Amino acid sequence: MRVKNLAIVLLLLLALAAGCSRDPAPDTRTSRPDDPAVIYPSGCAIKFPEDRVIKKRVQVTPRWQTIVFGKPLKINREGLQHMHLAVIKHPYISTMDDHPLNPECNAPECAVDAFSLRRLSDGALVRPEVFLVGDNGEQVKIRPVGHLNPFFDRNIITIELGTYARNDYPPPFPEDIKAFTSMRIRATEPFVAQYLWWSVDRHPDIFNR
Repeated sequence: MRVKNLAIVLLLLLALAAGCSRDPAPDTRTSRPDDPAVIYPSGCAIKFPEDRVIKKRVQVTPRWQTIVFGKPLKINREGLQHMHLAVIKHPYISTMDDHPLNPECNAPECAVDAFSLRRLSDGALVRPEVFLVGDNGEQVKIRPVGHLNPFFDRNIITIELGTYARNDYPPPFPEDIKAFTSMRIRATEPFVAQYLWWSVDRHPDIFNR
């Protein structure tokens, strides 16, 4: 019995050691090929107390709408923070992909469309416009600065929104804002955000978590 218990403990320790480095098993909860089940970030993807997953499906349209957060989004001043809009990947490609639907453009004005999405069905540009609203009422504009293909859900691509100003280092959030209470959003074309993810990045302790 003692040997059996020791074997079980060893197996549990090995499973914990694997952690996030393990390639996740395929999602078996997909109901339809065009409507995969949503797998929310959890475990190793949530590294800091400020990280928040907002499990709210948002239909983004060309008209402005306001999303009020149930709990204010806290700011981590030691790292960068991004708002991720999680989108089902298969109808889109990144505007940064080498693809016939993406025009070749090196002009500075093309930067505004960088890291947006291109709809494969008709080539339409899907670029969100987003403002975070501080607890003091001040609005902070964030724009697409990257994409994330989460290791835990191969069906998802995120539009990563931050405070980058062209190629300069991103400006920090204003000091007099302690947290964000809501978000204003619209887009050039309608799309669905399966959930929102407020995530800390480039933190000095990121590799110690």
